[in-house]
Amino acid sequence: MKKAIWVLAFLAVLFVGDRVIGWLFQQQITKSQFRYSRMYRGEGQADILIVGNSRGLNFYQPSVEKATGLKTFSLCYYSMPCEMATVLTQDYLDRYPNVKTVLVETTIVEMSDDKLLPGFTTYLPYSPRIDSVLKDKTKETWYYSKFSHIYRFNNEVFQRAMYYRNKLDNDWYFDHTITQDLIDQAPHRSVEFKTPDKHVNDIKILADYCRARNINIQFVIAPIFPTYTVKKLDVFKQKIEAATGYPVHDYSNAVKDHSSFTDYLHANLKGGAEIVDIMVKDGVLPVAQQATVTKQ
Repeated sequence: MKKAIWVLAFLAVLFVGDRVIGWLFQQQITKSQFRYSRMYRGEGQADILIVGNSRGLNFYQPSVEKATGLKTFSLCYYSMPCEMATVLTQDYLDRYPNVKTVLVETTIVEMSDDKLLPGFTTYLPYSPRIDSVLKDKTKETWYYSKFSHIYRFNNEVFQRAMYYRNKLDNDWYFDHTITQDLIDQAPHRSVEFKTPDKHVNDIKILADYCRARNINIQFVIAPIFPTYTVKKLDVFKQKIEAATGYPVHDYSNAVKDHSSFTDYLHANLKGGAEIVDIMVKDGVLPVAQQATVTKQ
């Protein structure tokens, strides 16, 4: 009997400890300056919302704000799962319906990585949509995170949020120049874009959500290194356009200078500024109305 009491007491201590430590971690997430924390905390209002994976980070927020005169907010993350990008965007638009433009870098369809999904248990308490996606896609992780609150923070997303605990993440970017070795190899390398129907549907859901709210949405393909070959890019574009009813603005070949790239798939600060200027010129990105001063 005494042994059973001790076992029960030990389990009770473990349970209480899990809940207390989990609560402390959650408080740190709530106070973090990381993008998702700011969004769910109510500090994400912007004119332009940027959605994508690491290639969406090509649209460097300070460069976009300088070129447009408008405030930006980014939901981009390395290897962003497409279904997570969709629900995060829906959560954003519910909270900030006055956004002028949603800019979507469409390779989240091709480069979506479901291995990152469990990381979003960190933000599970803030969003029924995240909860639903995790329950559907990563059922084992979802159950573990319900049983143990500490388990929700055993991931990369939590570490990233803690890194930005006390500083903004608007400068999250790639800023070095591609090596000569990679430049020399580029003509002999290639990648074939795949267009999974399930992720095309995620993009369609996102497009329909914006259309129903009369929110301007722009689908783009960010720059790709000029001598690096991407196969079936035309099929990729066509499937997205057919599903969403929106054009895909293809900027994959818009930047020609080798020094504007970090690697084959990512522009650096120089290339990012170039593509932002092109998108402004093309009307893909809105520009703030400039007040006209009339001299008397």
